[in-house]
Amino acid sequence: MLRRVGLLVLLGLYVAPSYALTVATWNFEWLTLKTDQRAGIRHEEDYLQLAAILAQISPDVLAFQEVDSPEALARVIPKEKYNYYFSDRYAALKSSSHSQQLTGIAVRKGWQVDDRKDFREIALPGLFGLPSLRYGAYVVITPPGHAPIHLLSVHLKSGCFHQHQGTSSCKKLSQQFRALAEWLAVRDDKNVIIAGDFNRYIGENNDPFWHTFNAHRLEIDANPPNIVNVTKNVRARCKARRYNWRTQTWNQVMYSRLVDHVLVSEPLANQWQYSFQYQFDYHKVMTHRLSDHCPIVARFDIESASK
Repeated sequence: MLRRVGLLVLLGLYVAPSYALTVATWNFEWLTLKTDQRAGIRHEEDYLQLAAILAQISPDVLAFQEVDSPEALARVIPKEKYNYYFSDRYAALKSSSHSQQLTGIAVRKGWQVDDRKDFREIALPGLFGLPSLRYGAYVVITPPGHAPIHLLSVHLKSGCFHQHQGTSSCKKLSQQFRALAEWLAVRDDKNVIIAGDFNRYIGENNDPFWHTFNAHRLEIDANPPNIVNVTKNVRARCKARRYNWRTQTWNQVMYSRLVDHVLVSEPLANQWQYSFQYQFDYHKVMTHRLSDHCPIVARFDIESASK
């Protein structure tokens, strides 16, 4: 066998080992064990349904949003199979009686993980200069035998899904995209993934915020590395229910435009295979309290670092 491999190398036919990497992002919509949020009140069967969906996706890495605590996350993601890395905000907010919308990352056990400090600049200064929005949870993961990957889980400002720059929400979102461009600038030679709820249809053709984001990157670096949205062509048909506070009822909705995305640096984009949205079954949506976001999944066939 060794003689055969040596011959293949000489012939230029040797294929380096690769690893199938599955990355997902999921906004759980108030995943909390507290009872202060109507949308967050779930029962045992609801958690079982969410856990079954997660098991079907079986991600190696999950960027999550709107999770209040590790205890709530454990109802969906088995802690015997995954390690959790919560936003640094959790330490300061865990004793609060109010539910929190925290970002974080779950990584399959057995992988090397460097839990970095949050990307706080994305939260923007608010009252008295304190951060007013959600932090970006940041880790560096190393799949077995492969190069490190810098992963950021984000949940950006809501209220500017397709509008231009005029509103307050759009101005804040634009600032967040500028902050992301600056974060990327110091990691331009790395494998990078930014996944999460961008609250923006950046995958649609000619989206001004996507163009502005790339323009910011050009301001910082005249020749920035390419960043690819591997969810750009994902078909969105997310069935969900939303609580109507005015009528005090649950309404069925269908989200046909994508706000959850996975952005990757070019080396990873070259190893990307496919992406899709996991779409909830209609009956389960009407029967159980799931989420108003469907999970987004991206699959990569990453090459060995030893190549």
